Amino acid sequence: MNEARRVQGLLGVLFVIVAAVAIAIGVWLRLTPAPTPPPPQPPREAKLTIPKFDAQGEVHYESQRVVVRNPDAAYHEVFTQLIRQAGVFPEGTRLLSATLRDGTLELNFSQELVNNFSGGVSQETALINAITSTAASLPNVQRVRILVDGKPIESIGGHVDVSQALPVSP
Repeated sequence: MNEARRVQGLLGVLFVIVAAVAIAIGVWLRLTPAPTPPPPQPPREAKLTIPKFDAQGEVHYESQRVVVRNPDAAYHEVFTQLIRQAGVFPEGTRLLSATLRDGTLELNFSQELVNNFSGGVSQETALINAITSTAASLPNVQRVRILVDGKPIESIGGHVDVSQALPVSP
């Protein structure tokens, strides 16, 4: 019987030690900050979405793959190519900056985007679809915010609300 009590006492001490270690590990895990995830890798390629209008004024979209030459300026490079090739951006429109923050790609255009826009709802919708569909081909982009000279705008041509970040659409 004496031996049984000694074994029970040792098991009790062992249980207390295991419980204390488990509590200490739990507290340490709670107090240790999670490692920060690595920054997203810039894209190596993208898919430009080019709107094309047929003779009846119906819009169709063509895809064009482009290779990113400068990964440090990947978003800027992709959307500068889109401006050049899409045919729906107003004359003189330039991309001033492109920044990805928390899944939102902020595209800052020159004032020509709104000042020189003369299309109707179809052209404005095609332009916005070209932007959001192209953005959808880029990793880690969930939304696009359109800015002009660093400031949010309500609309490009008065037909479509772009005052909030737009979800990307493939």
